[in-house]
Amino acid sequence: MATLLTYLIVALFVLLWAYTAIPKFFKFRSFYHILGSQAIPKWSVPILSVMIPLVELAVVFLLLFPETRLWGLYASFGLMLIFTIYVSGIIFQVYDIYPCPCGAMFRRMGWKKHLKVNIWLTLLAFLGILMMQFHLFT
Repeated sequence: MATLLTYLIVALFVLLWAYTAIPKFFKFRSFYHILGSQAIPKWSVPILSVMIPLVELAVVFLLLFPETRLWGLYASFGLMLIFTIYVSGIIFQVYDIYPCPCGAMFRRMGWKKHLKVNIWLTLLAFLGILMMQFHLFT
């Protein structure tokens, strides 16, 4: 059962990162523009517009192979934690601007729902790490 749950968690993150990375490459100008409207320093937009989808695809490849799968779960946890903190900052009005949600699946939901989804995904990545790292629930 635990192995099946681990595979489901990994599959979820493979789909999530592929689903969010691939459109960024095909609609690069749009992603660049949207990223430029976010609450980040303007000098970082050219770097992040390339690095974010590359990192997301790298995580997909880490998750695909048994030898690197744990690293992929750690990366998924780290990315989800960063995105969750960022969304929390939006909800608690930490930033000077109120950015729009970039991701296709998140564009239709409000920031509070976005935060809840991010928290659940972060916890799922953590559970996957625990299950693989410490062979829990086996």
